[in-house]
Amino acid sequence: MPLWALRGAVQLDADEKQHLLERSQELFSTMLTANALTPDDLVSVILTATPDLRSAFPAEALRTMGLVDIPLMCAQELDIVGAL
Repeated sequence: MPLWALRGAVQLDADEKQHLLERSQELFSTMLTANALTPDDLVSVILTATPDLRSAFPAEALRTMGLVDIPLMCAQELDIVGAL
């Protein structure tokens, strides 16, 4: 069984919960479609956010899409000077 690792990112105009959730759902759906994957193909999902994003957990967006049986983990990106 092949194991894939995907990476994607979005930028937010503001740290607003609905905006964060919508953009996270959009990114996740796009990544699945672009790679011909379904949620059944996933083992787990790791989501990260920069320290300035505090309005919601990105994993909440995936849970509301119906991903309730897949382990989701959120982590905070390091706040490194000069980082993207």
